[in-house]
Amino acid sequence: MAEKSFGRMIEDRRHQLHLTQEMVAKKVGVKANYIGYLERGMRHPSQKVVEKLSQALKLDPRELYLLANPRVRALLGKGGTGQTREPSLWQQFLRDPALQQKQGLTSREQEALAQLAQADKANSMSAVLKVIKALRRGFSGQ
Repeated sequence: MAEKSFGRMIEDRRHQLHLTQEMVAKKVGVKANYIGYLERGMRHPSQKVVEKLSQALKLDPRELYLLANPRVRALLGKGGTGQTREPSLWQQFLRDPALQQKQGLTSREQEALAQLAQADKANSMSAVLKVIKALRRGFSGQ
């Protein structure tokens, strides 16, 4: 699977979450046209913007930062951490909207999977419990 560009990644994820550029811009604290510039590769985001985008779009902040800064990835190696490793099958599934669509995942199921992916990255028990609460809210329809 070919790796997407930074702009393509945020555009695809925005569409997957049924968000407009305006909605993402509001969450990030920038203007909507700036989101469009990022998606088209016409601007380079700051680290702060990448962090806020990763939160707004529920993406891995490290992966998004490395996509926005390909020279850093080259310095660190393919895996971005100095280790060369392929994404797990789970990670591949989470990053492949076409495969998810082929499986007929609903937007609620996609959101639940995104929450589970966050639980996998949790570094404290409170972070795990936060994800569980978010999943419960999602399944209760709130």
